[in-house]
Amino acid sequence: MSLSKPASSSSATTTEIVDPTKSRFSLTLPQTYGYLTIVQAGSAIVFSTFLVTHLSAAILANFGGVELANKALVLGRVYYQNSLLEPIIVFGSLWVHITSGVAKRGIRLFWRKLRKEDSRKLTGEVNEKIEKIVTDETNDKGQVVRQKITTKTTTTITPSYISRAVAFLLPLHSLTGYLLIPVVVSHYAVNRIIPRRYLGDSSLIDITYVTLALKRWPKSTYLGFTLLLGLAAYHVASGAPAAFQVISGSISLKKNKDRAAIASDQAKKRQNSIRNGALTTSLGLVASGLLVIGGIIGRGNINIPLRAEYLRIYEHIYPQSWVR
Repeated sequence: MSLSKPASSSSATTTEIVDPTKSRFSLTLPQTYGYLTIVQAGSAIVFSTFLVTHLSAAILANFGGVELANKALVLGRVYYQNSLLEPIIVFGSLWVHITSGVAKRGIRLFWRKLRKEDSRKLTGEVNEKIEKIVTDETNDKGQVVRQKITTKTTTTITPSYISRAVAFLLPLHSLTGYLLIPVVVSHYAVNRIIPRRYLGDSSLIDITYVTLALKRWPKSTYLGFTLLLGLAAYHVASGAPAAFQVISGSISLKKNKDRAAIASDQAKKRQNSIRNGALTTSLGLVASGLLVIGGIIGRGNINIPLRAEYLRIYEHIYPQSWVR
């Protein structure tokens, strides 16, 4: 009886580099998330052109009173109440900004809760290397009798221009954005929808429409403006640096990650200083402008030509006698 000799084994290792995240036929979730971030940032920049124009009336009231504020309001309406531009720069950009943000939140929840993936993979640059190790098992004659294939995956995540931009956001950025939705809708209803219903054209109202509300119902009106301006200031101051970083990053797509990361740290410190200064200055100017429009600062006796018409409108906004 003869016994078969045991087979000997020898290893022959080959390495194959594969990038499994690339797809020729469909977008991955991280790619979709990245495109949505670019769309959200772009729509925010478009909407900011309306916001700056709209707030300029209150700011200019500090320098020329209600008369100058009215002129700024009329000139601003030429831009943002234009029948061609308003659906794009106001309603369109705001709708795109909100819907893209909601879509991104849905992707984040799915990514973290259901797929239980590292959240950094959504915004960072992911490189996965799959190393295929082939081990040959041979007999005593050196003949290969079988092959054993094992794989080893190495994943590295490096910051991208999107993840560096997200670092500029303040902690309550998303929350203030969602809280702004009902506040902005209320502001639009009071200043556009209801006046158009009773006057036929909302452009007939001017700054004195706000003056009357600030004088007749000071507590509720100042509270409403404080809520609107406070939330908007925080959200804009938080998101503006990030939006510009996303747009500039999507255009340039810097290759040197180390230099980009250093530049991002330096830019973050610089942007924080600019943000704090701009936030304080703009809030102060708008707040003092409202005090001028309300007659608390400067000339207290402000003429309101359409007082009777405005009062009829406000009867539908402040129907309760306890609102002051």
